[in-house]
Formats: sequence, structure tokens, C-alpha cells
Amino acid sequence: MKKFFKMGCMGFIVLIVLIIIIGIFNSNGDDKSSTANNSKNSADTVEKKDASKEEVKKLTKKGEELQVGDVVFKVNKVTTTKEIKDGDFFSYSPDADGSVFLVVNVTVKNAGKEMITTDSSFFQLLKGEVQYNPSTLITTTGDYFLYEGINPGLSQTGNVVFEVPEDMKDFVLNVQTGFWGTEQGQIELK
Repeated sequence: MKKFFKMGCMGFIVLIVLIIIIGIFNSNGDDKSSTANNSKNSADTVEKKDASKEEVKKLTKKGEELQVGDVVFKVNKVTTTKEIKDGDFFSYSPDADGSVFLVVNVTVKNAGKEMITTDSSFFQLLKGEVQYNPSTLITTTGDYFLYEGINPGLSQTGNVVFEVPEDMKDFVLNVQTGFWGTEQGQIELK
């Protein structure tokens, strides 16, 4: 009888341990699915918040000021050329056949409280869904934006150069604040 009692107790203990183990696995699974559901709900909420925060990009015309965050942009003029001269020794020509340089003269004003740094990479040319980045060919200083600091209340005027197909026009200039482009706006170049 002692053996039967020992085996019965052992079986009972094994059964209790199995129930506890199954309970632990089930509760972890519930926690995981509950956590996954909570994460999904949180992600949905974040997406909805981000979507509501996401503004329609501001759009203005050439010659008008566009404030994006603490930066005011103004396109002064737009020209095309087949050659950009750098003093007496260097000149730059478009790399691709049938292309020209589109030179966009822009004034950037710092309307914030701290110095900003701007560069030609803060600009992008758009034609519908097609995007053009500034030409990295132009490496001279002077009239081109090359990592210039602008203190509060001050402005800087410079050129941004894009290589584009010769027969294409009516672009939109996308401007942004900061290196990561946290705030953006657009200026029609018609």
C-alpha cells in the first residue's frame, strides 16, 4: 500500500507540475498575443497620430517666400546653361548627352533662434514622380550652397544646380529643413 500511495502521490505531483507548466506556457502565449495586440493597437494609434501630424506640403510660387519650420525659402530666378565657369581655369559641362544645368537661385533665411546649416542636398527637383538631386559636380564655393551656416535673422543667397533633360520644364523645387528633411515645402519653378 505504501508503494501505491507513493506512486499515487508521485503521479499527483507530476500531474500538478504538468498543469503548472501548461499554465505557464498558456499564460505566456496569452501575454504574447495580448502584447502583440497591444503593440499592434499602439502601432495603429501611432500611425494615426503620424498621419494626422503629417501636413500637406506647403506649395508656393517662384518669387514668393515659403516658411518651412524656422527657415524661409525664396526662389529668385531659374536659368539653364550648358556650362558653368569657375574662374579662368575650370568649367563644368553636363555629363549626359541632351542635358543642361538648371540653376536655381535661392535665398534662405533663418527665422529661428539658433544657427542653421544648409547645403545643396537640402533641395530636390521634382517633375511628377521623378526626382532630381543637385549636381555634385559643382564643388566650388562662392555662389553655391556648400554647408554654410546662417545665424538667426540672417539670410544667404546661392545657387543650386541640377542636371536635367534639355527639353524638360515646369519643375517643382522641394525644400527641407535639416539634414533629415523633417519639414518640407515645395516651390513651383514656372
